[in-house]
Amino acid sequence: MKSINKPNFIFTIFFAIAILFCFTDSNAQTTETSPLPQFLFPSFTKSIVLLKDGTIWSANFNYQMVDEEMVFIEKGRYLVPEKPTEIDTIYIQDRPFIPVDRAFFEVILNDHISLYIQHKSKYSSVGTPTAYGLTSQTNSPTTGSIARAGNQVRTLDMPVNVQVTPSKVFWVKTQGEMKKFTTERQFLRMFPEDEAQLKEYIEKNKIDIYSSDDLLKLGKFCSEILK
Repeated sequence: MKSINKPNFIFTIFFAIAILFCFTDSNAQTTETSPLPQFLFPSFTKSIVLLKDGTIWSANFNYQMVDEEMVFIEKGRYLVPEKPTEIDTIYIQDRPFIPVDRAFFEVILNDHISLYIQHKSKYSSVGTPTAYGLTSQTNSPTTGSIARAGNQVRTLDMPVNVQVTPSKVFWVKTQGEMKKFTTERQFLRMFPEDEAQLKEYIEKNKIDIYSSDDLLKLGKFCSEILK
């Protein structure tokens, strides 16, 4: 994963938000409502794309968590960026996302340590009712979005008899190394020398790592004690 320069990163966020404000007004920020549960946001929102060469452009974006890809609207079509490796950051509702391999991670904190969320989901079959109140599993397909060769058009139809199950992963970057965790215990094990202090902070402040706000608080505290 690329490293992020903190001062430039903060400046870029404010600059991108300012550009976004110029592109939209208070009555037109959100368009193309999509209640489909495989997306991170409830609707496609006017967003800012910052390319690595400094170019900035705007489009209505949302994040498809099952396939882990950005989707945007262009002339009524749902598309994915052709060259995600050329993207530096995408800002959706003031939240920054950076490309990592073929996915995009949300940046929660960029400090002495950095924290990211890998928003993931998967399709799982939903049982259909049978006699005696039992359920039976169907043989329905468990894949959703389909890519058509050439223009990368995505269909947004949900497969039949499936549900979306979140399975997001958290990442911490410290001393240039990326480590993933999905539980509080796994996070604490990454900092054995400070585990007791971190655990005390979590208990005292009732930190829930699955809350982005709480995760940010924990990350800031962790960064402070590691300096």
